[in-house]
Amino acid sequence: MRYLKTLLKLKQNRELNYSSIPKTLLEELLSEGLVEVVGLRRKKVVVNKYFDEFYKDIKPIDKATTRSDLAKLKDTKLKKISPQDGLYLNGKCQLGSIHLPIAQDSALFIKDIPSIAKDTLIVVVENFENLLYCNATLKLFREDDILFVYRNKKMLELISVVENEIVYFGDFDLAGVAIYLREILPRNPSIKLFIPYNIEQLLYENGSSRLYQKHFNKYKELQTDIQEVQHLIDTIHKTQKSLEQEYFIDEV
Repeated sequence: MRYLKTLLKLKQNRELNYSSIPKTLLEELLSEGLVEVVGLRRKKVVVNKYFDEFYKDIKPIDKATTRSDLAKLKDTKLKKISPQDGLYLNGKCQLGSIHLPIAQDSALFIKDIPSIAKDTLIVVVENFENLLYCNATLKLFREDDILFVYRNKKMLELISVVENEIVYFGDFDLAGVAIYLREILPRNPSIKLFIPYNIEQLLYENGSSRLYQKHFNKYKELQTDIQEVQHLIDTIHKTQKSLEQEYFIDEV
């Protein structure tokens, strides 16, 4: 089972440092509503009761582990009937009788796609912290009539059916650009990628060389005919740095 050691540590300790959890696992746990990220400077990942329910059978693998035990641990993916399969939303807008934000540093979970006014800007975010603290990044887009949506499977359904203006706000790394080109754009060709006007300066001054190297081998051949997106790819290679979107929570 992938990430078994990390999951066991989460189960035992109830929380782990944000940086100690593989990004793929963290995104999965967040999208299924099994953990929360708390803190800004020293971020922690904290489990909730749903985590205990879905991972109640995990245990260390040893020589006594049977085939049936291994079958239970075969995959970290949860049952598709999970009640957490829905949309995670935040922003400054009206959704029917609900006005966002519902509370400070919080997000709204709903099962089905809501009615969204067509003049509401939709911003898809890659990381859950940028959903919780979206008020910190309003100035990047607009101050009102704006809806932030966390990237998960239900979000893909949403962006396929609405007619609103949509912006994808992801990490400024090769993996983030690949998500936009391969996962987001095919669902809705009108969706724009958010690219700061001073992205080269931001990468030079605040970017991570380690993160760039982490993604380089997998995405080194990434290209596109979209001029502004290709320019971002070229800039990432030029600076040999990447920048996670959480940077904007503190800096905007």
